[in-house]
Amino acid sequence: MIRKKLNWYSICLLVVSLLLVAGPNLSLAKTITLKFAHPYPAMHAQHKGVLVPWAKKVEEACGGDLKIKFLPGGALGKPGQAYAMVEKNIADIGWDIADYSPGRFPLTTVIELPFMVSSAEKASVALWKTYEQFPEFQKEYADTKLLMLSCHGPGVFATVKKPIKSLADLKGMKIKTASSFTTSALQLFGSVPVTQPVTETYTSLERGVLDGVVMPYDGMVIFKVNELLKYYTPSDFYSMVFWVAINKKKFESLPANIKNVIEENSGLPFSKAHGKSFDESYASMKKICIKTGMQEVNFSDVEMQKLVDLTTPLKEKWVKEMEAKGLPGGAILETVKRYLNE
Repeated sequence: MIRKKLNWYSICLLVVSLLLVAGPNLSLAKTITLKFAHPYPAMHAQHKGVLVPWAKKVEEACGGDLKIKFLPGGALGKPGQAYAMVEKNIADIGWDIADYSPGRFPLTTVIELPFMVSSAEKASVALWKTYEQFPEFQKEYADTKLLMLSCHGPGVFATVKKPIKSLADLKGMKIKTASSFTTSALQLFGSVPVTQPVTETYTSLERGVLDGVVMPYDGMVIFKVNELLKYYTPSDFYSMVFWVAINKKKFESLPANIKNVIEENSGLPFSKAHGKSFDESYASMKKICIKTGMQEVNFSDVEMQKLVDLTTPLKEKWVKEMEAKGLPGGAILETVKRYLNE
């Protein structure tokens, strides 16, 4: 009897010991949490309409093994800091505008050249397919695991007093610019490009510091400048690129099932969904701009061609600059254009 009691006691001790050793490891294996940080508000259309649904889809497919925790609104850093945060693993996943890291993603800027984008969805697909085709392009994001590339809807001209119907109307107008390419194009048009944070644009329009802006309808509504603007001129003038990336070491450390789920839901489908969401918000925000009193005016075909012709040298200059760096600028521009025309 004593021997039986000792055996039972030994078994209990063994079980308890095993639980003490395995317990911490079991708790760690339950759920992996990834921090997804970006500098934009949680009310941003793409945060609500694309990023959150993407995260939920990935979580569900992982069957409870993964949790994606969002830290929006600049909780971990300002615009332009997100990529560095992902590199340094301050955030596991990040989302931001590529142009906010000047010089970091030279080949990515191909889609930001003037008069390239008429549909955010189509441009996002074209950009991702081009990225997949060129190792030089992929190298720009080699320090992370890239999950998505996308473009916002095309920027349009919008003004407070004088409608823009021709190249002549643009001369001398003080217009808030959006990127280095739009600045160069505005200078070619004879306008005065003004660089400033978009948060200052409402006051600048109100005080006459600016005559107008180049901006997508989304931006006009988000920053309420549609309340001051009277005219808009559609032109497919420019777009900018958004990316989503995950820390490379963090991704490689994930269990195979989680990595597979993230892979299956990223790349082309993620890029396409992001672009489609921009197109949808572009259309809805345009209706809001019209409702607040903005009136549409248009370039004639002849005037539109004048603008396109004037900016052709900017594309040629971009190709030369890329190729001077040993990058296939010409091939990438032609590839993007081919995909845009599909």
